[in-house]
Amino acid sequence: MLNLWMGRRSGLLLGGIAAVLAGSLAHLGEAAPAVPDPCKLVTAAEVERIAGSLKGAPKPGDIASGDVSCEYKPAKTAWINVRLQEGELSYWKSRNGGKNPLPLPQLGKDAFVNPDSEGSADLFAKKGNLVLRVSAPKGPIAVDMIKAIALKALPRM
Repeated sequence: MLNLWMGRRSGLLLGGIAAVLAGSLAHLGEAAPAVPDPCKLVTAAEVERIAGSLKGAPKPGDIASGDVSCEYKPAKTAWINVRLQEGELSYWKSRNGGKNPLPLPQLGKDAFVNPDSEGSADLFAKKGNLVLRVSAPKGPIAVDMIKAIALKALPRM
């Protein structure tokens, strides 16, 4: 009787260990969340409504080399770039915030825009582990334009 009980107990113990391992292995097999395609965060039609007609289709960056971006070429503006990056907003603010970064609380905690970053306006906002960066050449409507694009793109990340 004792041997039968020990067998059942060992079987239950081994079955429990197998269940735990199977759960752990299933968890390990889960893929990391996919990085969104920047060209799908805001459509060409949405960019046209914000920035005017486009010259050609949006151009994706070279994702294989780490350039997770999409460039739009509006007729009235040389370019608009939507990019996804890693890191903390504090890092990007220290690196790209300029002398007077403007806070953008409507785009999340610590979101900001630098209206003049070496000739361009750069907006930074964070969702999850990704930082959204929207850029356009500096100009009188650049900040409003990139804010409108970020408002479309951020919820889709």
